[in-house]
Amino acid sequence: MGEPMLLLTRTIHFNAAHRLWNPAKSAEWNLATFGPGANPAGYGHNYSLEIAVAGSPDPASGMIVNLTDLDRVLKEEVDRPLDHRHLNNEVAGFESTVPTAENLALWIWRRVEARLERDGWPCRLSNLVLTVTPGFSVELSAPAAAGA
Repeated sequence: MGEPMLLLTRTIHFNAAHRLWNPAKSAEWNLATFGPGANPAGYGHNYSLEIAVAGSPDPASGMIVNLTDLDRVLKEEVDRPLDHRHLNNEVAGFESTVPTAENLALWIWRRVEARLERDGWPCRLSNLVLTVTPGFSVELSAPAAAGA
């Protein structure tokens, strides 16, 4: 058996508004599907986001990744584009994609994963939990690594 997988998790918070509305569907379909979430003015949430990266500690620093660096990525890729924004109106990608918690979690995953890969980080994105309300969250997990 090999070494256990180490996960480093960071939590951030952001606030955003959205309207659950599929512009490709009729008003009747949207109202039946999304109910009060289809309100033309939208509504907001205080989101909590947990991001976990997996990796091995650097022999010199003993860290999977420097938290300062991870915080910078989360600020640039998640907080700045989303905090205090109306997702449908202000965030590229949600003009025609319904900003459900599921779609928002995938949007965040893709941005953070691409940033880690582009910058050549020594870790990989492992888990993401987007909490919308105390009783509702969406979780994404990376597929198991080959040979694990």
